[in-house]
Amino acid sequence: MSGNARGSMLADTEPLELVVAGALASVALIGGVGWLVAQTAATVTGGHLTLSLAQSIRGLIGWHRHLSDPRRAFPLSARRALPGPALMYLAVGVVVAVVVVGVLVVIRITGRVRTSRRRGYATGAEIRRALSRTAAARRGLPGGRSRRRRSVIALGVDLRTRQPLFGAAEDSYLYLGPPRSGKGVHLIIPQTIDAPGAALVTATRPDTLRHTLTLRAAHGPVMVFDPQHLAGDSVPRLRWAPQHGCTDPLTAISRARALAAGAQLSPASVTDAAFWQGMTEAVLRCYLHAAALDGRSMRDVLTWTARPADPTPVRILRTNPDAAPGWVEELTAQAAADPRQRDSVWAGVRRAVDSLADPRVLDSCSPPEGDAIDLTGFLHDHGTLYLLGTTGAQLTVAPLVTALVEALLEVARTTAGASTDGFLDPGLTLLLDEAANIAPIPSLPNLLADGGGSGITAICVLQSLAQARARWGQAGADAMWDAATTKVILGGLAHAEDLQRISQLAGDIDDPVATRTHGSGGASTSVAPRRLPALPAQAVRTLPPGHALILARRTPPVEACLTPWWNGPHAHAICAGLTAPTPVAVS
Repeated sequence: MSGNARGSMLADTEPLELVVAGALASVALIGGVGWLVAQTAATVTGGHLTLSLAQSIRGLIGWHRHLSDPRRAFPLSARRALPGPALMYLAVGVVVAVVVVGVLVVIRITGRVRTSRRRGYATGAEIRRALSRTAAARRGLPGGRSRRRRSVIALGVDLRTRQPLFGAAEDSYLYLGPPRSGKGVHLIIPQTIDAPGAALVTATRPDTLRHTLTLRAAHGPVMVFDPQHLAGDSVPRLRWAPQHGCTDPLTAISRARALAAGAQLSPASVTDAAFWQGMTEAVLRCYLHAAALDGRSMRDVLTWTARPADPTPVRILRTNPDAAPGWVEELTAQAAADPRQRDSVWAGVRRAVDSLADPRVLDSCSPPEGDAIDLTGFLHDHGTLYLLGTTGAQLTVAPLVTALVEALLEVARTTAGASTDGFLDPGLTLLLDEAANIAPIPSLPNLLADGGGSGITAICVLQSLAQARARWGQAGADAMWDAATTKVILGGLAHAEDLQRISQLAGDIDDPVATRTHGSGGASTSVAPRRLPALPAQAVRTLPPGHALILARRTPPVEACLTPWWNGPHAHAICAGLTAPTPVAVS
């Protein structure tokens, strides 16, 4: 019977019945403690003691009148078997300690049983089938890949059964938690360290970099794209040419789409955003294609964006035999359009490359021949790439970060496609913290849906679903929510509709309610079920710090106790790295 039913029946109990029950319990408790004290004391002296319940009660009640010699509180026949005052008081201490410990154990066990019986949550057997290490390692494996068998994502410990929880590398993940809810210390930092192959990590602060740099440097090469120098000057800097590889029209199209997406020409900020974004992409792909064909740098691209009538990219696309057919006509038509439309299009183009106005960023995107990052080698060597940028600088940094992420994904998919089973081994882990601000990659909804099949583990971290709606639109946000096979929700979310959506995923339970009625024939009790949400919205919002709700595939909800990095297996190494004189720099 549920707690509500028991509470209802207790409320209907007659007061006299409660008084009688309380009196009997008190008599039994006093008598039992008195008997235990006397028997414990007699055992010390090796004597044999026979006491009735009434004698035990009288002895314990009369103790206060014989504090100097407690034996006198007991019957004369029992005094010869009892020791002196010191041992009598020692016996009291032992019995009290045993009783207190026993009560605490009972309370703890009762609390665990009560927690373990929370209906609507996953049972121990369901957790073992879906979220155990063995289940996660086996999910989606082509036969015989023992290395990938160990690629799992640690998700904490089940609150009820204390079983460790794991997700598969082939799954996709969506983390929701407001600022300062512990996403970094409980999830991002440990999972960055545990990534089995290459890893890409985005962040608005250098915390994750500082905590994981030393351990990831021991795993493979480390590179940092940090145009604002948030992490100081001692970290290894990334140099990457966005136009690299854009001789291939498909690469130029993908790169231009990523740059335009990072410029955030969203419906929330621009009227007819889809039209203007399409025009921006068209100009950008022509510029990137022309620069790659003629061996130009991003310095040239930046110059072209400032002068829509510049004839250089048009000449390159018209005279180079490898230029994509029809692209020169498209660029010419855009440059010759109505001045108001042309100015609006080039405003989006300049916004997409605005980050290059910073000389440090432009230098990072204009490496000399042979000095640029080799993304294929990065994957092969299990490297780690950190992409940093503050939320305030997202409009300038995000386009370049987005293009870099898309470039890495393109290489990863190509590498996976060239393997015998179409799978990266070990895989690429993407930890996209503040994904809507720093890395709003346009393909993220699709990546969450199909990345796991290629060995790309996508972990999207958002403050709320509202961020996803503002960035990818309602349809894109819904696609991300549906595609993420494992959702981890931390406490503190405040959007009522989102909380209700999470609550509805857990379904309803039947809660029996007992009703007691009194009539001429006596009292009778009836029990009727009522439908209640297994996971009320209030329970999601008020999850305590260090706890999270896990919704994994078809498994009922699981409340997890998360493990902060300082309680994890790498705590000592992380602390050693934080106290090192300078960060480890590996290129």
